[in-house]
Amino acid sequence: MFHVVTGGSGSGKSAYAEDRIVEYAGSAAARGSAGLYYIATMMPFDEETKERIRRHQTMRAGKGFQTVECYRDLKKGLEDIFCGSDCGEENPGTAFMCREHKASILLEGTSNKCQGHKPSVLLECMSNLVANELFSEPDCGDRMKKEYEAVCDQVTGAIMEGIHFLRERCAILVVVTNEVFSECAQDSQEMRLYKKILGRVNQKMADLADQVTEVVYGIPEDVKKGLVERARDSEGRNMRMIIGGAYQGKLAYAKALYPDIDWADGRCCEEEALVRCGGIYHFESYIARMLRGEFAGGDGQTKISSAEEFCQYISEQNPGLIIVSDEIGYGLVPIDAFDRKYREETGRICTRLAEFADRVDRVVCGVGTVIKGGEER
Repeated sequence: MFHVVTGGSGSGKSAYAEDRIVEYAGSAAARGSAGLYYIATMMPFDEETKERIRRHQTMRAGKGFQTVECYRDLKKGLEDIFCGSDCGEENPGTAFMCREHKASILLEGTSNKCQGHKPSVLLECMSNLVANELFSEPDCGDRMKKEYEAVCDQVTGAIMEGIHFLRERCAILVVVTNEVFSECAQDSQEMRLYKKILGRVNQKMADLADQVTEVVYGIPEDVKKGLVERARDSEGRNMRMIIGGAYQGKLAYAKALYPDIDWADGRCCEEEALVRCGGIYHFESYIARMLRGEFAGGDGQTKISSAEEFCQYISEQNPGLIIVSDEIGYGLVPIDAFDRKYREETGRICTRLAEFADRVDRVVCGVGTVIKGGEER
């Protein structure tokens, strides 16, 4: 069982994840589970993080967790704790022997053949693990500038190697990750790379997971329990929207649903592409460009004199448009006046277009949920 839990800061995702794995482990205990583990990834480097750690320790007190601190290199750091299933090797060694079985050999003189008892594991939090892997090297800043994609691939690969290792060796694995993708403020290069890696890791985990849950203000919403049906044929279709935070896999999801669409990139397309294309992605960037006056001689007025008029224009000129847009209305209110206007106008436009739309999908960790129209299998 592999369950990914995501949500924003203070959303209640940690409490939900702890409750779920305790529940799972309780049912697994009768089947020979090898204990309940909490893999802590937050480095206690200042008083603020130490206080957060203390709060989480208090939350899980009395629930039966054995805490393992692992800030980087999941696979290497955990090899001496978890073993594979029914390896059956004589003297398998500490690298592949579960802690419980090793203890029974040393203390009770039982068989030295590993029985393959699998532990139940809660890993919290993936966002900390990504930051530790990315920023812990002394020359990480210079390397990011010179080897952006290489660093992204390396860190993603290392983390997913650890996730695969745990998934193979755990009866139950629950991973908590963080929703940090729905803000409009401009990021530094380092923060963009961090979000890109975390988004990619979240998508890869969700693809492997049996269940993905987003917790919003303490309310769990299962975003993966099955696959959604393909969209209806393009003939006679109405407007569709795919929304979600940055780096969530929205475009790949959209292209899988609508494979024969001619797409425009809102970051660089011409103004009229909006009414000529079958679908537009980075729609939020198209709105920003209009607000900055990049179209029609730079007067900033074309087709966006008001959100209502702009939405009416799209619905009349291209009623079958597929819109893929980042959600940018979360997080703190930006300090910059343009960012505030951009965030608010984008929210109003997307809200109005969602009313026009025949179907709206929301993508979290690469998994889409139909939140308006459509059907689920």
